[in-house]
Amino acid sequence: MILRITRHGQPALADMPKGANYELPDNDYVLTPLGREQAELLGKHLQKENFKGRIISSPYARTIETASIIGAICGVTVAPEPRIQEILFFDQPRCPGMTMEEIRKNFPGIAPDATLEYPWIIPRGPESNEDVEKRVWPFLDELLAHPPKEDILLVGHGASVGAATSYLAKKAGFSGNWGISFNAALCTFEIDADGSVKFLVPWNTDHIPVEKVTSNKRSYAEVMAEL
Repeated sequence: MILRITRHGQPALADMPKGANYELPDNDYVLTPLGREQAELLGKHLQKENFKGRIISSPYARTIETASIIGAICGVTVAPEPRIQEILFFDQPRCPGMTMEEIRKNFPGIAPDATLEYPWIIPRGPESNEDVEKRVWPFLDELLAHPPKEDILLVGHGASVGAATSYLAKKAGFSGNWGISFNAALCTFEIDADGSVKFLVPWNTDHIPVEKVTSNKRSYAEVMAEL
């Protein structure tokens, strides 16, 4: 089984207050036109790779929208998974999150058998990166214990995909640099039937023109200049 991980496309953050941390959106934002284009470019890339598996997505709008666009291109469905949701960095969540009914109404391609307990947003914070790991890692352990036959794409956020990458890289014995999880970037692992992990491709954006690569509001050039 090939397990791919991606971060959502660029979210529409115009309503965030000046000086806010745009890497940690505080509400349930949809994608910008560029964010939708990033998702389309990733979808076309996966289509060329003949991806016909399952898409598992955080239930936030920006992740479900990204997943829905990819799913439409590849002809696969999307299922929400709250354990890979955004890190909660406030005492209380700033939005209620969508119900399963609202997700189905707003976004096409949701799996007919998909379920979502509500409320699913973590009720209290702030979370640390270690807190995110405590919910992401058991979810991954479930996948490793019983790897499905079909390939999987996980669509998450900076914190949750970071937790997933670090865990799987450790399982694979990979100690190199796995890159940066830009919007709609792709990271790829192979999971054998016994649950063993191989690191195939670190975070990659070759499917997106460099001038369209972002980390939320920051461009590729701005991110690289900060390193």
